[in-house]
Amino acid sequence: MHPISSASIESLPNELLLPILEACVVPPLFSVCKRWHHLLATEVMPSLYKKIGKVHVSQGDISKQAFIVDRIYKLDDRLSETAKVNAIFKQIFTLAKSFSSLEFKEKTEEKRGLTLANYVSYLININRLLMWKALPGGAEYLIQEKIKYLPLEKQGELLRGWIKENCKNFTELDLSGVGLTYLPPEICQLSNLQTLSLNQNLLTSLPTEIRQLSQLKELDLNQNQLTSLPIEIGQLSQLEWFYLDQNQLTSLPAEIGQLSQLQRLSLNQNQLTSLPIEIGQLSQLEWFYLDQNQLTSLPAEIGQLSQLQRLSLNQNQLTSLPIEIGQLSQLEWFYLDQNQLTSLPAEIGQLSQLQRLSLNQNQLTSLPIEIRQLSQLEWFYLDQNQLTSLPAEIGQLSQLEWFYLDQNQLTSLPAEIGQLSQLQYLYLTQNQLTSLPAEIGQLSQLQYLYLTQNQLTSLPAEIGQLSQLQRLSLNQNQLTSLPIEIGQLSQLEWFYLDQNQLTSLPAEIGQLSQLQRLELNHNQLTSLPTEIGQLSQLLRLSLNQNQLSSLPAEIGQLPQLTELELAENPLKNIPEKIRQRFQL
Repeated sequence: MHPISSASIESLPNELLLPILEACVVPPLFSVCKRWHHLLATEVMPSLYKKIGKVHVSQGDISKQAFIVDRIYKLDDRLSETAKVNAIFKQIFTLAKSFSSLEFKEKTEEKRGLTLANYVSYLININRLLMWKALPGGAEYLIQEKIKYLPLEKQGELLRGWIKENCKNFTELDLSGVGLTYLPPEICQLSNLQTLSLNQNLLTSLPTEIRQLSQLKELDLNQNQLTSLPIEIGQLSQLEWFYLDQNQLTSLPAEIGQLSQLQRLSLNQNQLTSLPIEIGQLSQLEWFYLDQNQLTSLPAEIGQLSQLQRLSLNQNQLTSLPIEIGQLSQLEWFYLDQNQLTSLPAEIGQLSQLQRLSLNQNQLTSLPIEIRQLSQLEWFYLDQNQLTSLPAEIGQLSQLEWFYLDQNQLTSLPAEIGQLSQLQYLYLTQNQLTSLPAEIGQLSQLQYLYLTQNQLTSLPAEIGQLSQLQRLSLNQNQLTSLPIEIGQLSQLEWFYLDQNQLTSLPAEIGQLSQLQRLELNHNQLTSLPTEIGQLSQLLRLSLNQNQLSSLPAEIGQLPQLTELELAENPLKNIPEKIRQRFQL
């Protein structure tokens, strides 16, 4: 028989020509004729690109598959599908040659074909060798003369036998960051593995054979491209720690509830919109991290996690919490920043072991009185909500040390705040406070008090009772004077008073023996007391934009002062010592 001429092939109808092109496409075919170029660019290559997407993401729409493929191969999404396929195979061929220098010496055209069969073959065998190279002793074996000159496929076929002979007793394996885009099922021969690290790869799925790793206790899959988990994951009956941060998961299989020994489950930075009700079966779970997902609600079954100690749900879309949340009797840390919560259920008061509760950047307008029952609470974060008041019951939080209330709409504080005998840090910046209760002075352990951007016109004399206070910030208020009791703050180190309406300072300011920073910019000071010269630890004194016409000579005697700011004052006579020392 005579071979078919290129002219006769060229004249074939599309329905016959396309399968031929798909089966043997190589770059030179693009230059045969305009018709072939057009068919390859508009039919063959786009189809191949979509099929490659399905290899990595069997379920899901085309756009999701394309997104994952582009991430795996770091492709610019503006490229045409033809250009993307060429770029993918260029990377594949480069990797293949790095493992087998003779890979393209024989049957060159066949092996260089841009076909799905070639892609799958290279994908499997390249990943076999990437894994093999990372196994203890693997790299040394692969550089042997008898191995490195074998074709890639032949090398890959040897992996199973080598693992059986050399790795059967492995209990730990670290394959972090080795470039895996596919997990070879041969890994499941390592039946004694207890710890497996696969983080920082480009895996899009796990083989069903994963179920064979029956002794696995720790599985780290952080920073991959997983879009789903196989149902066989539920057969890892000994698994205790499971890390899945920074993947592309949109759901979890119901079988995850079968992980009866699981203690830690981390799913930060995925795309989960809901949790299966079977999550409640994880009776040993202690830490559960779900930050940066798309959860709009939690199943009632979450209340069945009787051993849960830490639950983190920052940056989701939760609008409410189920009342069953109160059943988490062992919960110690509960993080809910950046959600859309408008209220808390009364049952939150049942969390008797809670030590940290974070609710920053929600839409809370009030707190339930049951909050008083959180007798172990130490850290309470409520920044950037819409609170207009605090319940009197807040005073019953006897262990509270850190209390954050910045950027709310508080107009006053309850007198009961003085009962927080362990409070060390109180943040109230950007509220609408016009006064402080006298009971503020009862906070005997308070170290930091931030009141910037409120509407305070005065401070209670009792503020002088804060014997442990180290930092006091009162910038951007409407203070016209300071009480003489301010001098009793014997531990104060930083004192911020910018943008108020102070016309003078009390002489008692000189008693602040530990003061290091004093900020008084943008006030209406016309003079300073000579006692300011007693601030022996002062490092920085900032007095910009006041009405000072003179300075007390005693400033020049401050032994530690290194920064003196005096811009925009009507100064006339500056003492010579001060002028020389600060080069004014």
